[in-house]
Amino acid sequence: MRSHSHLITAIAVVALAALGGCPKNLPGGGAVPGGGAVPGGLGGVSGEVDPNSCGNYALMDGGNKLKAFLQATKDLEKTTEETVHVVKQSCEMIGREMGMTDADFKGEAKDVCAHVYATLRDNMKVSFKTSAALKIKYKPAVCRVDVDAQAKAAAECEGHANADVGATCTGACHGKCDGTCSGSGKAGTGGSGGSAQCNGECSGTCHGECEGHANVNASAQCKASASVKASVDVKCTEPELTIEADAKATLDKSKAEMVIRALKNGLPKALSVKAHLEPLKAAVAVWAQSAQELKDMGPKFVNSFKDQALCISGQLAAAVGMIGKINTNVSVSVDVSVSASATASGSAG
Repeated sequence: MRSHSHLITAIAVVALAALGGCPKNLPGGGAVPGGGAVPGGLGGVSGEVDPNSCGNYALMDGGNKLKAFLQATKDLEKTTEETVHVVKQSCEMIGREMGMTDADFKGEAKDVCAHVYATLRDNMKVSFKTSAALKIKYKPAVCRVDVDAQAKAAAECEGHANADVGATCTGACHGKCDGTCSGSGKAGTGGSGGSAQCNGECSGTCHGECEGHANVNASAQCKASASVKASVDVKCTEPELTIEADAKATLDKSKAEMVIRALKNGLPKALSVKAHLEPLKAAVAVWAQSAQELKDMGPKFVNSFKDQALCISGQLAAAVGMIGKINTNVSVSVDVSVSASATASGSAG
């Protein structure tokens, strides 16, 4: 929660500082030079972030990193919206199996899912003598980010060669480790020219995939861009779920069968979201760091873009308008995934 509040404050200060730093007395009686036209249009008028709306600012000093941050902001909004859609869909699948109607699914995902899981718990109580009567075996989904692709994205943002941007893995490195590998799988030392394969914690640069999230050695804006891209492109296995009921502990056979169908249909989708959330939450945290760096740069940075300054100020203001939604989307996804995980572990009854 602290990182979320820092994120909102940081970007808000950036936007306000940028707007406050714009020239008040423009040549031509207050009109913007060029007949009032801002190159690329006035960014943020529609309330949406568009990294391509401010002309050729990306060619100016610092522009490429700023564009990467704006693109990361837009991609993060889209990704979190899609995640909430999947979450709500999983809740609807559970609810429909329990006889809930379209009216029950109107509203925000948080409210709909809370109603669905409450209904599920009520049905479980009248279906079984105890929660132990429902035997659920659950193998979680496993998600891996492409560490090399994330490092490449950061390098392109920085304008460096790929080799200049290393990446470490918080979690298990699956591939080559330029350092010491420990934990599960084969341990060994990569080193320069080494070829040892790692399937555990890597103390140095990881090449391959990371089961967790990767951290690139780059500026905050480029870290945000690369981290968001990695969270979007993450590859996950499907969770495995088997559900059986103890006939001797069943109170109502028809309701018990209904509960089992509901869980089998809707729970896997919610459990998949839980696995996706680790790299997504990491991307949000890195994005907050990027926002803090922009705040520290102040209006001098925005005004360095000259004719594009007003447009860029609008883009940053537009970013502020979507922060609350992004945070809410992540929070809803986390809450529902926790409910799903509790149900799968047998602790929801």
